Amino acid sequence: MNANEVKTSELEQCGREQNTFGKKQLAGSAVFSPKEKDVLAVVLQENEYYTVEEVKQLMELYLTKEVI
Repeated sequence: MNANEVKTSELEQCGREQNTFGKKQLAGSAVFSPKEKDVLAVVLQENEYYTVEEVKQLMELYLTKEVI
């Protein structure tokens, strides 16, 4: 298990109790890289709460969206 997997599992364990996280919590977590945090700043709404899985899906949608 590498360090990133450990950090992910720690966040997921915390998430099981409260299940969702705010934009600031996710942006400050060690789970996401600095580049991913830049995407979070664009994708996530300030007053909404998300699960880690929802955030990963939103990032994937954003990153694979067709550019016009």
